[in-house]
Amino acid sequence: MADPRSKAYAIERRYRMLIAPWVEMLSEIRTDRGMLLGSNQYSEMVGIDKAKSLGAIDERLSQAEDWLKRYADERVIGTSWRVRRWLREAARLTDEELEGA
Repeated sequence: MADPRSKAYAIERRYRMLIAPWVEMLSEIRTDRGMLLGSNQYSEMVGIDKAKSLGAIDERLSQAEDWLKRYADERVIGTSWRVRRWLREAARLTDEELEGA
């Protein structure tokens, strides 16, 4: 079995690979939400239409955040305390440092 450090680094690399698209998507969704709130079309909407528009965007935002939380929880479930200790260190490393380790 691999030592705790290499196992933690592998877990961290997998975690970063899985969350990368979701982090990008979060940024895009937040941009869309800001553009909606600043648009003339939004200011001309009645209350229920505003709620539906924001609700759709906020639902997508919530879903992306749920996936990020799921991956973060999955990262530490079932790991030993030694691996978790190394995970804390691995989280502070840049991608280049993590790959070089």
